[in-house]
Amino acid sequence: TMKGVTQPLTLKVTAFQAKPHPMLKRDAIGANATATVSRSAFNAGKNVPFVGDEVTIGIAFEAVKE
Repeated sequence: TMKGVTQPLTLKVTAFQAKPHPMLKRDAIGANATATVSRSAFNAGKNVPFVGDEVTIGIAFEAVKE
């Protein structure tokens, strides 16, 4: 949800690993993902087409088993 508009978003996972964390010595997973959204679809399209409408969002994720 951005600026009061809710839409589904598909993430493209670009990397995924499951292995022991090098410092904590516990099982961990990590992933990188990206998604491209249209600013105008979320009422944030001010100055389009003078400013690009598509924005790429990058997400880095890490989880460590307790």
